[in-house]
This record gives sequence, C-alpha cells and structure tokens, in this order.
Amino acid sequence: MKLSSKLALLVSGSLMVASGGVLAQEQCTIKIGRVVPITGPLADYGKVTPWVDKNKVDPINAAGGLAVGDKKCKIEYEIYDSRSTTSGSAEAATRAILQDKVDFLLAQGTPDTTNAPSDLCERHKMPCVTGNTPVEAWLFGPDGKPKDYDYTHHFFFSVPDLVKNHIGMIKSLPGGFNGSIGYLYPNDPDGTVFASLFDPAFKEAGWKPVDPGRFAQGLPDFSAIINQFRRNRVEVVTGVLAPPDLQNFLQQAAQAGFKPKMYVIDKGTGYPEPMKAIGPAGYGIVSVNFWSPAFPGTSKFGGYSAQELADKYETANPGRQYTPPLGYEDASYDILFDAIQRAGTTDREAVRKALGQTNLDTVTGPVKFNEQNYSVQPLGGAQWRYDEAQKKLIKENVYNEVYPSVKKTADMQIYK
Repeated sequence: MKLSSKLALLVSGSLMVASGGVLAQEQCTIKIGRVVPITGPLADYGKVTPWVDKNKVDPINAAGGLAVGDKKCKIEYEIYDSRSTTSGSAEAATRAILQDKVDFLLAQGTPDTTNAPSDLCERHKMPCVTGNTPVEAWLFGPDGKPKDYDYTHHFFFSVPDLVKNHIGMIKSLPGGFNGSIGYLYPNDPDGTVFASLFDPAFKEAGWKPVDPGRFAQGLPDFSAIINQFRRNRVEVVTGVLAPPDLQNFLQQAAQAGFKPKMYVIDKGTGYPEPMKAIGPAGYGIVSVNFWSPAFPGTSKFGGYSAQELADKYETANPGRQYTPPLGYEDASYDILFDAIQRAGTTDREAVRKALGQTNLDTVTGPVKFNEQNYSVQPLGGAQWRYDEAQKKLIKENVYNEVYPSVKKTADMQIYK
C-alpha cells in the first residue's frame, strides 16, 4: 500500500512523538548532589559514604528507576566534600548547583556543612534536605533570629529535648548523687554554647556546679581541674570534648584517683572509632544517642528497620561499625524520593511543596515538617559498653523517657 505524502508525514510525525515519549522516559534522570564532610575534623560524619548512597540508589536503578508520575527516573548522585568547614560546604554547594546543575541537594553533618548549603538553596530556589545538625543551630542566624526557609527542609533533634534528656539521664543514675556536678566545657563554640544551655538547667534542678571556667581546647594538663573536682566531691562530670581532650582528661583523672559516678560527655563520644582509641577508660561514658539500631521506623525505599540497616552496613563492611549519620543519610534520600513521587514530577516548585507536606516513617522516626520547615526527631541516652560475647564496643540505649519510641536496650550503670 502506498501512502500519500500527507499521510506519510502524519505517520512519521506520530512515530517521532511516540519515539520521543519513550526516549524521554528512558532518559528521565534525577541528579542529586550530597554535601558531606569527607575530610577534616568532621570526617566521621562521612565514613558511611558512599556505601549508604549505593545501598539506597542501586536497587532503585536496578528496578528501572524511581516511579515519578508515568515515568521511571534513574537516580544519579554526586558526593561533594565540605572539608568540615563552612567555606568548604559553601564551595561544594555552589559547584553542585551552578556548575554541575544538580536537580536537588542533600547536606549532612553539623552547622559547618548544613547551613551554607541551606542558604544557597534558598538563593537559587533549590529543594534541599538537611540533617545531623541540632534544629536551633540550623534555624537561627547570627542575629539570633530564626531564618525564613522555603526550599530547605531540616530534621534532627532539638536543644530543649537535649537538655531534658541529659537532666533525665543524670536523675536516673543508680543510687542518685550528691548534687555536685563538674563542668568540662572548653573555650570553643560548642563549649560556650553548651555551658550557656546547661548551667541554668542544672541549677534549676537544684545541683551545685563546679565550674573551672572555659579552658583552651587541647589543654595538656587537667590536674588543676581534677583537683578542683576532688575538693568539691564531684560525682557527675558533664561536658563537650573532642576525643583527644577526653582521652587526656580520663587518663589524668585515673592517675589522680578521681572516679566520679557518671560522665555525661558529648561530641567525642558519638562514634565507635574514637571510643575504641580511648579504651577501657571510655567504657560507661554516657552521651546523647541521636541515632542507633534502637530507633523506631522503617525505610520506605528499602523496607528495613534501623537495626536491619545497621546490620546490613556492618555485614557489607567487615571490621567496621555503623556510625549515627547512617540513619540520617538514609532517611534524607527517603524524604526526597517520597516528595518527588508525591509531586509526580521533578519540577522544583512542585517538589518544594511536596516536601512541606511530608508525613513519612523513616529509620530516624516519623518526619513531619512544621511551618518553619523542620521536623524534631527522637533522641535517647547512650552508654558505651564492651561486649565480651561480640568482642567489640557497643552503644546501648539506656535512657528513653523523653522519647519512649527509642527502645531501651540496657539499664544504666555507674561509671567504673
């Protein structure tokens, strides 16, 4: 049968449209930039990279891509090193947005890595999900006023919950204590902020602070502080220390025969590798638990629990233990993918709107953003123990009264 030139043109055009539709579906790609500390003092946050990315993305791509409306979109991701600094994270986010033209951005790991990318996402109208930074440290600007976020959505624990959690842990110390509480807050941003937050709360609880003042980070000799604690019969020591300072203090305290009933120390106690380096002196130290296998929830894109995610990581990485950012990095992908699917498109404005309507179960617990674009996540109280059966250091969740949904895995013990 011979087609007329007009009919042939119509058929040809129809085939081109059909072909173009198939081609568009096959070429549908979502490019995600992820800013995370790979080098520098915050590198522990990036230790699960790129395993967590491959674990989340590879199965989706193997199944043909993420279902978005009537399309299936392949996922591409690019890791950008924040170098553990504000300037490094700003450079990384700028390169991702302007040079590499990613579709969406994820940023994880303290204000140094989350805050500059958040500001840039607002400027360039880029939907962004951030985490692993206390809500208030992300929300408030240098002027002390909350920022207005439209495109960035943040999830992590809040400072009021942290204070309530620490006071509750101290009150749950077996046998109680004499009310004399010693401070280990250095003269750095963390030490200054933590002292200003906890000092009034501890006094309100009726405890007597023994405060040697803000000392220099890297202090080689803690003997004056230890002697002050001993004179005042300090039974609980609380602070925020980098691993080298914590190790130094504990060694000198042991040599001086000073052993309180409880150490509540943040910062240097969140990760297994630094705690392994400290050794037996670190067994029994208590800190905030911002993620562990004890957390509630299930991954939408993976179907695993927090425990199953941690087990999966350790099985795939023999000799390595999970780190707390694992849960938040996994959940960041879930939050973004869920929003894209509900939007039914990769259009930025549609995804931004869908992010604001998030109500999702994740391995960090339920995520639901409020009118200021943040979701407050659960926390618990961690205590490091050496498990003889497993022959490794493990983190037990020993306090859950602030968030009962975080499973209690062991009873708190006095520091030995």
